[in-house]
Amino acid sequence: MVNPGPARVPSLPVPLLRDAVARQVARASLRSAAREMGISPNGLRNFLNGATPRARTRAKLERWLGKRSARAPKPNVGHLVRLIGEIGADLSPAEVAALARQIAALLEAAYESRRIPPPSWVRELAGYYVPSPRDRQ
Repeated sequence: MVNPGPARVPSLPVPLLRDAVARQVARASLRSAAREMGISPNGLRNFLNGATPRARTRAKLERWLGKRSARAPKPNVGHLVRLIGEIGADLSPAEVAALARQIAALLEAAYESRRIPPPSWVRELAGYYVPSPRDRQ
């Protein structure tokens, strides 16, 4: 008998897993997603409606999500600019730009603390919101 190795610790809290699975399922159909996962459509529906998954089901959900996420397009500056604009809809343009610079700085610091270079989209975000000479006064 092959030793399956140490038990895998779940990588996401159930509410975050549920949200991520729901977003991916919304791009397909519940039945096709359940088929890909190897679970019943009712089991998937119950999970999306708040049921706590069994350990085996959770592993299937996480494995499926990992495969789907690997195929998902990576973020780009356009996505982030739109998102930051939506987040700061009630703010002035200068405040939105300041918020974006702070987000970019946070992202750069997070990558730096892990000693890995930030992806190009992080650097592009920082460059997109460079303050104009008028903003610096």
